[in-house]
Amino acid sequence: MKKQLLALTLLTGLSNNVTADMLGTYFGADVWQSGVDGSMQIDSHSAVTSYEDTYNYRIYAKFEHPIPLIPNAALSFSNIDVEGKGTNQNISLKTVDFTLYYEFLDNDLVSLDAGITWSQLNGTFQDGSTDVSFKGPLPMGYAYGEVGLPMFPLKAFAMVNAIGITGDVYGDAEIGLAFMLNPGYVLDWSLRAGYRIQQLDFKVDDVKADATIDGVFVGLEGHF
Repeated sequence: MKKQLLALTLLTGLSNNVTADMLGTYFGADVWQSGVDGSMQIDSHSAVTSYEDTYNYRIYAKFEHPIPLIPNAALSFSNIDVEGKGTNQNISLKTVDFTLYYEFLDNDLVSLDAGITWSQLNGTFQDGSTDVSFKGPLPMGYAYGEVGLPMFPLKAFAMVNAIGITGDVYGDAEIGLAFMLNPGYVLDWSLRAGYRIQQLDFKVDDVKADATIDGVFVGLEGHF
């Protein structure tokens, strides 16, 4: 009887540890120094191609669980506000991304996720006397991967959200490094830094875009 109780206790403890490892919440914020290269125009109005580099931001959260077949979820909000070098020239893009994904690999060395993202794009484009708002939903494919170093609190990561339909292309990708400040604690913190790029080649409402927004970013991420 004692042996059975001991085995049950060990099995319960192991099960709790596995569940604890698979349950997780991630949250964070990035600051992105982004610049625009390319053009955006409204109907027959001439395109504007010269913009200043600005600092923009993103906040996000991810929720993971061990229940089979039910996907994990992530929510992200990005704000991009770029000033033109001319008078009253401005591009403002706000995106809310809702992602459902599955973990195909998840260990200390390699992690790989894949799923779909529903992105709601809201923007304004100003060019002198012209001021137009535009919005639209963007369903995209999602992939995220991490590679860690054994016995060292550093990992490399990469993320891609992208769609290409009938000649229209929208892509959002990043690559970088994360340094874990206090691994093993109930609430882990990581410093993140990397490079992010968005490719806009589409027509939404009356606005046509053929531009690249890119630059370096730094951020802080928590995990419990």
